[in-house]
Amino acid sequence: MWLVLAALRRPITIIVAVISIALCSYLAIKRMKVDIFPNLGAPAIFVAQPYGGMDPAHDGRIHHVLL
Repeated sequence: MWLVLAALRRPITIIVAVISIALCSYLAIKRMKVDIFPNLGAPAIFVAQPYGGMDPAHDGRIHHVLL
């Protein structure tokens, strides 16, 4: 409640504080390095099947079952 009373008593101070926070936030975002948000490619899934000696026909059936 004390915050509301302080804002009602000193509205100019609150306005200056809000504008200062908004300006600092804007400047912080503009000066942020691009490396923080890297470009990401399309998501991909890699499935490894460690079954040695299988011919491609068998491998295809197992692959369809997994999908």
